[in-house]
This record gives sequence, C-alpha cells and structure tokens, in this order.
Amino acid sequence: QCKVTKLFQATQDIRIIEMDILSGGPYDFSAGQYAALTFDGLPPRDFSMANTPDTHTLEFHARFLPDGAVTPHIQNSLKVGDKVRVQGPYGTAYFRENHKGPIIAAAGGSGLAPIKSILKTALKNGTQQQITFYFGVRTALDLYFEEDLNQLAKFHSNFTFIPVISDPPSKTQYRTGLLSDAIAEDFSVVENHKAYIAGPPIMVKSVVERLKDLGIQGSDCHADAFYTEAEK
Repeated sequence: QCKVTKLFQATQDIRIIEMDILSGGPYDFSAGQYAALTFDGLPPRDFSMANTPDTHTLEFHARFLPDGAVTPHIQNSLKVGDKVRVQGPYGTAYFRENHKGPIIAAAGGSGLAPIKSILKTALKNGTQQQITFYFGVRTALDLYFEEDLNQLAKFHSNFTFIPVISDPPSKTQYRTGLLSDAIAEDFSVVENHKAYIAGPPIMVKSVVERLKDLGIQGSDCHADAFYTEAEK
C-alpha cells in the first residue's frame, strides 16, 4: 500500500507519480521491471518503476490515453495523499549487472521509465562499459528529463545521450528520424553488446529487428513493449 507524495506534468501527455510505501514493504525489484498499480478501485494497470531499486520513493511515468479506463483518472483526478496499491515486480527486461560489455539502450515516450532506472543503476554501480542511450519522441516538446540525462552524460564519460525527434514541425537542433535508423547509422558491429528497449510496440519491434540485423544475439536483447489494454 502506497501514498502519492508528488505529481508533476513532464509533457503534455505524461504525468510523473511519486509515492511512498505505507505498508507491505520493502519493495524489492530489479531495474527495468514493472508493477501493477490499482488506483481508487479502478482496474490494475502496468507501469514501470523509474526509480533505482535502492531508493525508497517509487516513481512511475503515466502516458495519458483519452479512451483509457485509468490514465484519465491519473491525468485529471489523482492527487497527493491518494492511496495506491502496488503489486509486483514483474518483467524479464531487467538490468543484467554481470554483463561487462557495451550497452545500447533505446526508449520511446514513457518507455523512458524503465530505461531511466537501468541507466541510473548502472552508473551508480560505477560501471565502466560504454552506454549509449537513444530517446525517441515525436517532437521536442515530448522530451522530458533531458537536463537530467545531459547531466549524467557530463559526469560519466562512458555515457552518451542521443535524443531523436521523429516528426519535427520545423528545423531542429536535434537528430531526426527513427530510433532504429539512428542506431544503425552509429553501429556497424554490436558483438558483446547488451540492449535494453522500452516503449511503443512498433518502435520496440523495429529496434529489435535492426539490432538483430547488426548481429546482436536474441538473448542479449531485453525488450519491454508498452501495449495498451486495447492492443492487448
């Protein structure tokens, strides 16, 4: 059982929820996993933990779906102090801490949540392998935690952050196109790499397929596609 302690709007359709555990803890998970959240008697929905496992405050990123049964409540009615049931953890696309080779991470939209947890966990652990993170969004207005990610890149020489805009309304300073194309432009060999991918199913599928074309082993590709209930 948890209590909402902070809410803020990250983009026009993504709301960040922070909550403290009231009872039933501690809540142990591996970076990259998700939980089933139940708000105010509504049906449970899956959201990935964005915090690192060693922190006590849980963080989730909820993308507003106008026809959804739960996210309109999160967007319009949820308030600080509300109780939330958190059940988990679930998911197999978690950070493999024993891997010492390079890492490619890719997130689309609110897929940033589990990838953020993985990246910060790896960097907190003092890992020295090269980590390259591609964050794909439609427009620059959909970027969030950009300053935080740029600061990580500034303080960790082995971490590279590359935002990619797919539908810029005009000329932009950011890299443009699809995440899968950006990765293929930068990497010709992905031997000994691990890949972590999260976000919309079509993006996840295209990135996984491109990485396999580049030679990554299926067992080294850890993907979490964010299906809506309707898509399921």
